[in-house]
Amino acid sequence: MTQLTRTLYRTIVVVDVVGFTAPDRRLPDRLAVRKGMYEVLTTAFAESDIDFASCAREDRGDGALILLPPGTSKSVVADRLPERVAVALRRYNSTRIRQAQIRLRVGLNSGDVLNDGNGWVGEAVDTAFRILDAQRAKEAFAESGRMVAVISSQRFFDEVIAPDPGLLPELYVRIPVAVKTFTGTAYLRLHGELAAPTPEPPPPAPPPVPDDDTAMVDSPVLEVIPRADLVKLRNRLTLLKVPQLAVMTSRALGPAIPLPSLDGVTDAWSAFQLLTDFNAGPDGVPPAITFLCLLAEHCGGELGAVLTGWVRDQAHRLRLGPAIAQQPPARLAVPERAHLHLTIMLEPVSADPARCTLAFWRQDDPAVWPPALGGVREIGIDEIELRVDDVILEAEDVWSGQSVSAAVEFLLPRKLINLPVQRWATEHATGQPQLLRYTYRLGIRSLERMRSRRWHRAWHVRWDSMLADPSADRLHYSGCPEFEEYPIEAVLSDDRWIGLVMAKPPAPQPEPGTGPDEFTSALRGGLPVVLWHPDAGPEELRELLDWVLATERGFIELPDRRKLANSRTTVPFKNSLAHDLVVMWDDPKRVIVLDQPLIPAVDPASTVRGYRG
Repeated sequence: MTQLTRTLYRTIVVVDVVGFTAPDRRLPDRLAVRKGMYEVLTTAFAESDIDFASCAREDRGDGALILLPPGTSKSVVADRLPERVAVALRRYNSTRIRQAQIRLRVGLNSGDVLNDGNGWVGEAVDTAFRILDAQRAKEAFAESGRMVAVISSQRFFDEVIAPDPGLLPELYVRIPVAVKTFTGTAYLRLHGELAAPTPEPPPPAPPPVPDDDTAMVDSPVLEVIPRADLVKLRNRLTLLKVPQLAVMTSRALGPAIPLPSLDGVTDAWSAFQLLTDFNAGPDGVPPAITFLCLLAEHCGGELGAVLTGWVRDQAHRLRLGPAIAQQPPARLAVPERAHLHLTIMLEPVSADPARCTLAFWRQDDPAVWPPALGGVREIGIDEIELRVDDVILEAEDVWSGQSVSAAVEFLLPRKLINLPVQRWATEHATGQPQLLRYTYRLGIRSLERMRSRRWHRAWHVRWDSMLADPSADRLHYSGCPEFEEYPIEAVLSDDRWIGLVMAKPPAPQPEPGTGPDEFTSALRGGLPVVLWHPDAGPEELRELLDWVLATERGFIELPDRRKLANSRTTVPFKNSLAHDLVVMWDDPKRVIVLDQPLIPAVDPASTVRGYRG
């Protein structure tokens, strides 16, 4: 921001979210609250004829400093803005769970400000934040249950509010302020009465399902919907089986929210009840409403028309009609040869070589990528296999209703690239663990390549080339005599190659003084497939790979054929040879964006369960 050398006179609005750091607000809730605060402010400013985008702003984490453009009428700010904030909050909160609902304290002041290159400063800014923290205002606001507390400085009240009877100055309460070194007077007015419950007319006849409170939705997200309408919906959805329940629920939640456990979800009504505990997405449409749209589309006929009409009526009540109309159609068809992917990242902790970070991303809908981050843990190196088992069992709990094959892939840095994942097992607690290679398509991926965007273009080129021509003769074997005189980088630059068979496992780091590193050259060159074996000789390995790739689809079927080679009794080689084959199968169309630090949760158990937010 450009440094200013002179002061400017501005109208100042500061806002603060009440209870932003409350213990029951988890990170997803706080992120939703911050996003919601700006949505509410943008709407309220627009409805007050103030261009929010033209305001100078500073984010304060749980609030914001806003300087209005020159020439903005202070009377308009005092007259329209508080009520428009209250209206926008009421609409926003009506589709959010309690932990993501918002109440705001709003401070009003005016005066000289200056930007020193790091932010806006000045006595007028200090005063605005001090009155916002007035203890008397906090107490009165907490007791009232209102949604907006407007706190005016003495100056703003005397100059703008008091002289104008239309601004109802008599409704402002004079309060003392003593915050840090500031002492003075401010004026408080509360806005935004909570909506009264909608009266419910007695039903004309007993519904088919008993109308008991335990069967109804108890969620603030949809509390504005009349109980009679919910009873009608319940009667339609109870005992109605949901096709592809996990996929439909996942698509209703959206890609940012991991699919929760569906234990106890037996019909459409219980799925609807589950989804009412989740916040609306960026478009403001609650997942429970999106679920009904998907269900109506699938069912069609008379039931589909009834559900569509129900959604239309509630959308009008919740002012969601335009948002629902703009939702893209979401057919439930599962892609051909679909797989669910569980991506598990392991990375050493730099400060403690005996520990590592485990993070995972679980794909709950085979047609949607990327999935949301499922959790982050810090674990001991010696317990990796057991903690991986925890994550896999949790995934299977969520996937239990899906009839889709699954893949487990390990996103590894070079330091851990030789972890024996092909020998790991699951269900250790039963005393009879099952090897992963028998149940899943098993593979590894490169963490370095995932993070090195400069390598991604070449990666996409080779992958697309593989899809166009997956023939087995595009596999380069390290140490082949005809290429010995050429540097490996030069060899792999030939577009003919899409895979590399290494003569030995890659070292934990490139070996100095040995020339170009094979593994790094393969990653830089974009090769999506890299293979090696810890024990097999060249002829044994070639025999194994000739069989694995001996199909019309060649490389495309490599992961499935590798899995088949582990268990098939008629393969022309010992099964033990296939057991330890390491397959790096790296798909650039399924990238995990790693642009934020992965911070382990304090409670490890909390990272293995899906969160609601």
